[in-house]
Amino acid sequence: MRIAAPTSMSQGRRRFIIHLALLFWAVPSIQGHASKIIDYQRYLNPRFSKEIRHETRFVIVHSTESSLPSALRTLSRGKVRYGHYVTRGGHAHYLIAQNGAIYRILDPKYWANHAGVSMWNGLEDLSNYSIGVELEGYHDVPFGEKQYRSLKWLLDVLKKRYEIEDRNVLEHYRIAYSAPNRFHKERLRGRKLDPGADNFNRLKAGLLDNPSEDPDIIAGRIRGRPSVMPAAGHVEASDEETEEEENLSALQSPNVISATRTAWKIAGEQYKAVMTVYSFPDGTSLRGDQIEDWSNIPAGTEVRMNVIEAKEKKLISPLRAEVLFPEVSVSLSPWKIANALYRSSFAFYLYPDGSLHAGNTISDWSAVPLRSKVLVAYRQISQPRTGNPLGEDLEDLYLAPQTIYIFPNLTIKSGDQIEDFTKIPGGTRVLAKVE
Repeated sequence: MRIAAPTSMSQGRRRFIIHLALLFWAVPSIQGHASKIIDYQRYLNPRFSKEIRHETRFVIVHSTESSLPSALRTLSRGKVRYGHYVTRGGHAHYLIAQNGAIYRILDPKYWANHAGVSMWNGLEDLSNYSIGVELEGYHDVPFGEKQYRSLKWLLDVLKKRYEIEDRNVLEHYRIAYSAPNRFHKERLRGRKLDPGADNFNRLKAGLLDNPSEDPDIIAGRIRGRPSVMPAAGHVEASDEETEEEENLSALQSPNVISATRTAWKIAGEQYKAVMTVYSFPDGTSLRGDQIEDWSNIPAGTEVRMNVIEAKEKKLISPLRAEVLFPEVSVSLSPWKIANALYRSSFAFYLYPDGSLHAGNTISDWSAVPLRSKVLVAYRQISQPRTGNPLGEDLEDLYLAPQTIYIFPNLTIKSGDQIEDFTKIPGGTRVLAKVE
């Protein structure tokens, strides 16, 4: 006589099999990464609307372009402009810190607003089809071995779960493009640089397949250079590729020096002027009166005329992270730098001796030392007090990229460059941008 197995036994066996499958799925976590995964979803902006992403074809790798505290705040809560959130957060699914810790910003099953204006192989708006992974750091500073180990592990998990091939793990710079606007009538590749064409190493991330050409440029959907240079090594461009790149640069901006467009053709008699600024491809800049050898101006140099207010810039390198401000010189007076605000309470002068002076407290302008740094449209605020290294209990103002920290050693950093808010030394002066 055949005895039918009880229905409950079949259900129990099914549950047991499912349990084993889930346990197998968790094995990579048990082998050393579970302790590194930090669930940060409780900080997600409550205004962010969670929506299930119905299709997952890609993983997009980004770099934060800021320190960990600022990146976590921005990715989870949103971007802040003038003291107000202008986005609702949810800008990534994962963030990998320099120490290898993995922060889960948002469950990967949900849509995240991370890719922006994007296209790959004719498919647009890749946030609808992808998981976003951020690396703490900058597109021009090498990522650490701990980050690569964690990234490789995370990518292995995601690739298996969503059946994603290596070639569909893409860097942000590959997919981002600029939509047509008043400066150019065509879609142009090159809107983003992260995580760095010559900086991000796909092999260290466990990615063996590397798309070498841009399918959208080849198909004519986007303008740009079809060949994508691999991060593993630098390859010299051919003469034809160089000419094509120069022509593209000229298309993007009429004020870019090329083989046929000289400084004189662009700026005319103003080419040597104090207020004509040359921004070189390596990121450095000089004014027209500072250039001695005009025969070696590289192609790709951008020419800006009538620059009467020098803007602060960030210097990022493996050894140094600092904000650079314009300095008083023989040819750059406080008036030329700060214009009408030069003697107001919103202009600050950091003298070489470390003293800080508001414009409205200076009576003898001839006594302002050369090389004094000028900070325009700022107000001084109190130093932050917190026991949380990430500054999670601080106002957003203290983490903002427009907020400036002047350390006792005269190093200047912005709020998004502060790594540990509990280690800000006493005597640090803090200035917030005036709205």
